[in-house]
Amino acid sequence: MGWLRLAVIFCSFVYVCSLDSQSHLKISNNGYQLLVVAIHNNVPDNPALLEKIKTTLTKASKVLYSATRKRAYFQKVFFLLPSSWSNRPQYKPATSVKITGADIIFSAPRSATRRSFSHTKTYAGCGHKGIHSQLLTDVLSNSHPLAQSSPEKYIIHEFAKLRYGVFDEYPSPGENEFYFSTTFGRLDPIRCTVGLRGIIRGPSGYCLFTSIDPETGEFPAGCKYIPYPYRANGTASMMDHQYVREIKDFCDDDHTPGHFSHNVEPPNRHNRLCSHRSTWDVISKTPDFLNNANPPTTLSDQQLTPQFIIFRAPSRRRRRLAVVLDSPQEVHRRLRLHQAVDHFLREGFDADTRVAVIHNGADRIDSGRMRSRRSTVIKAILENINQNYTSSSTIQSRIQSGVEILRKGNLTKPGLELHLVVFNCANQSNMEEDLQNLSDLDITPHVIHCGGDGTKQTEDIVTQQGGLVESKDHRSIFYAVQRLSDKLHDEKEQSIQILNENLEIGETTYKGEFTLDETLHGELVLRIHYNSSPPSVRVFSPNESEYGLQTIDTKLRYIRFTIPISEKEHGKWSLSISNNSPQKENMHVIVVIRPRSREDEAAIRTQAWVKMFNEYSPPRVGLYAEVMYGGHPVVNAHVTAHVYQNNRNVAAITLRDTGGGLDIMKEDGIYSNSFTEMESHGNHYVEIVIEDIYNKTEIHRTHEIQIPPEKGFFPDDHDMLHAPRLKHITEKIKLKHGLKRSTSTEHFEIDPRWDLKPEIDHYPPARIIDLHVGNVSRKNRTVFLSWTATGENLDTGRANSYEIRYHTNGTKLLLSPKDAWQVTKENVVRGKLDRPKEAGQIEHVAIQFPHTMKWTAIMLRSVDQHNSAGEFSNMVTALFEL
Repeated sequence: MGWLRLAVIFCSFVYVCSLDSQSHLKISNNGYQLLVVAIHNNVPDNPALLEKIKTTLTKASKVLYSATRKRAYFQKVFFLLPSSWSNRPQYKPATSVKITGADIIFSAPRSATRRSFSHTKTYAGCGHKGIHSQLLTDVLSNSHPLAQSSPEKYIIHEFAKLRYGVFDEYPSPGENEFYFSTTFGRLDPIRCTVGLRGIIRGPSGYCLFTSIDPETGEFPAGCKYIPYPYRANGTASMMDHQYVREIKDFCDDDHTPGHFSHNVEPPNRHNRLCSHRSTWDVISKTPDFLNNANPPTTLSDQQLTPQFIIFRAPSRRRRRLAVVLDSPQEVHRRLRLHQAVDHFLREGFDADTRVAVIHNGADRIDSGRMRSRRSTVIKAILENINQNYTSSSTIQSRIQSGVEILRKGNLTKPGLELHLVVFNCANQSNMEEDLQNLSDLDITPHVIHCGGDGTKQTEDIVTQQGGLVESKDHRSIFYAVQRLSDKLHDEKEQSIQILNENLEIGETTYKGEFTLDETLHGELVLRIHYNSSPPSVRVFSPNESEYGLQTIDTKLRYIRFTIPISEKEHGKWSLSISNNSPQKENMHVIVVIRPRSREDEAAIRTQAWVKMFNEYSPPRVGLYAEVMYGGHPVVNAHVTAHVYQNNRNVAAITLRDTGGGLDIMKEDGIYSNSFTEMESHGNHYVEIVIEDIYNKTEIHRTHEIQIPPEKGFFPDDHDMLHAPRLKHITEKIKLKHGLKRSTSTEHFEIDPRWDLKPEIDHYPPARIIDLHVGNVSRKNRTVFLSWTATGENLDTGRANSYEIRYHTNGTKLLLSPKDAWQVTKENVVRGKLDRPKEAGQIEHVAIQFPHTMKWTAIMLRSVDQHNSAGEFSNMVTALFEL
């Protein structure tokens, strides 16, 4: 049995498995099990590095145990090594996990296709799990600014972001390092606790408080806050300069005299995104610890040492697929299913893949053994469309046949991937018993429902074994097989979907366009699927060369073009389709690229998912699409989510990467928005279209550089104990030829218990997370504010008004904002509080405060037309008089 088959994948919420369910990580009896640590293939073979990581993770387990107050540690760690590393006897073959399922990925310090700085990719906000942590191998060095002498503490710093949804409590590169503290009445460094001691140093020496400019209220240019490597008062916080020797805890709200608790005022990322709550308050309320889950337990050092199991990715993936077709009776739906399966097998796999198709209309065809995916027998089964058949076999018996075919001769062959793929399009049920425990046989089940929604029990059984469940109607079956193909392939192998569109063509010729950008290399595959008569098709490249007809399959009814892609094919392609049938014809067009890239190249890839926020009532539905060039974000794209239910488009929603509302980080390549236009209960799914409409799309390549410290930064010759500071450099690369991609999400359910009455105001405006102070006119007490507008319903539409509150004490404002002073229309000298902009646009407002005030703290919230208010924003402060 493959070791990784022991991994049980759990959905993080009830009705949909989101992207973070790719992780195998779970906690039981205080121990995190199945932590997957991958080494990227851009890291050279280095057994000593592997040992260094194991040693660091052993120390990190003990750091985590202390920081979580004896509640958690690393119990079992799986290493996934790249196939480029030499095979060694102690390495086990990995067949059922990819690097996309890793929790921590170590990559080389400089890479053309990976982001060249350590970070944790997260999207869902405070208290929610992220996707993965990418750590550069140089963080294991004692001299790295983020690790210094304690790389194990930095690993826990990033793990806390990944698992618990907390964030940095120090300023990110490029952000202000100081803020005005209403508690102390002076500028203060951005830090979690005031117990974190250090110095403020500039190019010319120490920056004293007497050097603050009375006009600007700022230190001279170039002043930096530099914590001491030790000498901190207190032991917090792991999210703030965790390398300091004394730090071992997360910030909490313990205000016992002498204890340095969470500082609520600084405008760091954690305070902005977590409503100024302490990190421990957030962590203790995650599912890992809520309601006394995994309570404090005394464990020895030996018990805190993880068990390490090492796997190596195969040099090539050898797959065996048993495809069970439970085709619908309606000929047009059956045709589209068979066309999609043919596309899935023909375009999606290499020549080593072997396939068996078990079909309810193929009783007389020999489908009892594995064959080439392009064999005449497989083709004959899929071409069996028009025959009026009634099969004597049930879907249960066909599933059993598929399992037997997979087991026959394959169980003794190491390194094989065995997949059972069930297309349930005749709405049959009672499959659950036959799908259970297939992972014990090293078989991964997958189910695509194309005749109904399926059952929650089936979904649980399949996803817990690492499989995929899709509920799509026949019009979206191509999206379902694309998602399955992506799951079964490594990133470099995955085909790239450019266009996936359903058409109804009458007498008017369809004229369409699609773009091939400069990151695409390989082979273009264009397929036009029709129902009755072959259409006339013309395809033109960017240089207006026409490509002649290449393949027509009159039995499966599609026309296929294959065209090699090089630089001269980059640009805008045009496509015309003329219907040759006397009646309107339903057709389908799909364009994919089968990529061929060098190791230092990558294609722009996309993926999409749905996240249900069940802490709200009714739950909120977040839609997400990621657009990336390797590990680098693609920004300024136009991303549209089309939400469907029962073959009906119920909403078209623009997803944004602006860093406001649901989108927690600007220009990170993850575009997001909320779905609020709910009309009926049941399963929904989302199709995503990514385009470069405004010719502004860019790739942002970011790498870090280390700025060495100057001599004399610390007294008593301690300057050599402090590592260099970090600076991030971003190279912006504009796409020459535009961008076009399409993808889809998994299905999600609108629970019947949700009240969808239109007269009920289900959703208030979203919380504003990026309130920012621009200029301050100290002479007339005017503060210029900016923020990203939220909507009438979360991030959709236009709110009705803004409510701004202020107080001279920031802590009191946070604790009781409704009791603070409220800004009136008379205080507004620029902008309008009663005329908000559309969600996603930037608001600019100037407020004049009373002349008696020396300083102020400010928060605001949006209010909709039903007088329903969102949560209060992050807090900012402004100084008028020293």
